[in-house]
Amino acid sequence: MDHPQQPSASHFDHCPWLFEKEATEDQRAAQRERQRSLGGDSEIGERCYVAESAAVFADLLRLGDDSYIAAHAYVTGDLTTGTDCTLNPS
Repeated sequence: MDHPQQPSASHFDHCPWLFEKEATEDQRAAQRERQRSLGGDSEIGERCYVAESAAVFADLLRLGDDSYIAAHAYVTGDLTTGTDCTLNPS
């Protein structure tokens, strides 16, 4: 009998909206640490996700609830989002 494989962190980097429902406790702990390590003046809302592959060097960062910084995004300067926003690479 096949057992479904847990999604990898890379999977969530590209599909961050799945994190809330599918992440393991270890992945949640790693995400909390990722958010704590952002530096600068940061406030991260509820159910947010910041991809490991995103380059985040913001002086001021405010992510509203249910917002994501997706794979390979590059964030600098001052950034404030509302609720349910996604930042992607351009």
